[in-house]
Amino acid sequence: MKRLILLAALLPLGACSQIAQLQPVAGAEVTAVRIATNDVLVDKNVPIGVAPVCDLEGELYICKGTTRTGQEIRSEAKSLEAFGATTTEYGAYSPAVVSLKVTVGAREIFNGQVETVLAENAQEAK
Repeated sequence: MKRLILLAALLPLGACSQIAQLQPVAGAEVTAVRIATNDVLVDKNVPIGVAPVCDLEGELYICKGTTRTGQEIRSEAKSLEAFGATTTEYGAYSPAVVSLKVTVGAREIFNGQVETVLAENAQEAK
């Protein structure tokens, strides 16, 4: 009987971990923005204190973090139809047409497309 109760108590925890594993799949755009933001910071030799955390705020993906010296790291990304954005059957835009602006303090260090950053860093990884 005790084993049955223990099993029943642990069952919901297994379901939670399965849902947590699906979250990265559902958030392809925000994941692409996070990776591109981090790639830009590394490429520009920004001393990262707290790595940017990204969330969807309205129509923008906003990533916020800090440097080791306390400066704010911020990136903003938006899917742009002007770039010929296409959506998947689920309504998500392709990362190829997501604009990205990264600032450290008041200084803009990147303004371009997520796909450009991802493609350049994929080339370096070969």
